[in-house]
Amino acid sequence: MTVANNSRVATVWPTTTLPVVLLGALALTVAAEDQEEDEGWTRHFRVGMQIGLNLKAEFSATGQFGLSGHPAGAAGGGDHIYDDGYVKVDQTGNAGGYTSYWGYNSPSQYDPVAHTLTLHSAQSFTYNGNSSGKDDPYLGLDAAYGGQLFRWGQAQIGWELGFAFLPISIQGSHQSPSVLNRTVQTFDTGGIVVPTAPYNGGPSGLGPLIQDNASNSRADTVPGTVNVTSTLDADLYNIRLGPTATWQFGGRWTLEASAGFAAGIVAADCHFAESIVLADGSHAGGNARIGATDFVYGGYAAAMLAYRIEKQGDIYIGAQFMPMGDALVSGAGRQARLDLGEGVYLSAGLHWPF
Repeated sequence: MTVANNSRVATVWPTTTLPVVLLGALALTVAAEDQEEDEGWTRHFRVGMQIGLNLKAEFSATGQFGLSGHPAGAAGGGDHIYDDGYVKVDQTGNAGGYTSYWGYNSPSQYDPVAHTLTLHSAQSFTYNGNSSGKDDPYLGLDAAYGGQLFRWGQAQIGWELGFAFLPISIQGSHQSPSVLNRTVQTFDTGGIVVPTAPYNGGPSGLGPLIQDNASNSRADTVPGTVNVTSTLDADLYNIRLGPTATWQFGGRWTLEASAGFAAGIVAADCHFAESIVLADGSHAGGNARIGATDFVYGGYAAAMLAYRIEKQGDIYIGAQFMPMGDALVSGAGRQARLDLGEGVYLSAGLHWPF
């Protein structure tokens, strides 16, 4: 009897090949899941920090401007403050038309022959000049919400509505020749021994007394130099709306490009600090403030790169070029213009697809 033995040949996989196969299968599974998840997300929202660059301001003023804080007057019985002294009401109510509450700054103000004290009060000055503000990075907030319209594989066409808030502060300074208009008043010191300058008398009613009524009042003009420091503080609120093109690559990366319409509201306040140095070395100064709200519009072009760090969470960086019109603040012969024509805005934050 013949017994036949049937045999089978077994195939053995090398041990080094199995991990590779398993990793490949895992990668394909993750990629397929990512693709399925991405295809189910038709909306997105992001919020982050924004940095504004290349924003400028121009300041100008032309005409004659008043100076505040120096109510000089010829009548007695009141408080009169000058650039170089004061004559006020003391505790006796300036009994007999005399006051102890007076002072002056310079020896040149006293005439020992005529026994008079001269005080000056700047009333206005002429100025014609302009300056440009420096450009600094400004920190604000950026947010956007959008959706998908069409999809082809890893590419999408959609739309996006964005909002941003950016506080801006720009300062400029300028110096130019000026003419100062002053009121000059003279007070009779009688036969008292006038204290050496600078002298600041008190309100007690005791001490050297002078008449509280100016014996002479006139106007004069003095050449000088005006130094103007202008500060523009503005809040820029803008919205943008336009189509988007999005491409997903590498499993976790998303690149988005968009362009469209942009509009904004600028709430601005501008402060002018004006200091005048006269030819004789004395000083005067004043302050002015103007404010306005202006509407601006233009367009934008933007790009964003996002990286997925979890199932529905990305981190992103972005850049926008958003040229818009100028915002204007003007009043009382002064003007500030915020130039938004070359604004560049960088952003970074969190992005959520859903």
